[in-house]
Amino acid sequence: MKLLRYEDPETLIHTYGLANNKFFRNKDSKYIFVVKENATSTDLLYKKHDIEYLGMQFDRVVM
Repeated sequence: MKLLRYEDPETLIHTYGLANNKFFRNKDSKYIFVVKENATSTDLLYKKHDIEYLGMQFDRVVM
């Protein structure tokens, strides 16, 4: 499964999640980027940990 990043053009918030997440269904594809091709839920948890540890206020994770 792919790990995706959506860059919201209005709020400039980066949202990370797996490709099967319903969050990405209604989003404009020109703002969706593939972060990792063969990702697992563990990769998403690592991303969430990194965001929290580094205090990145404009990055979020959807599970």
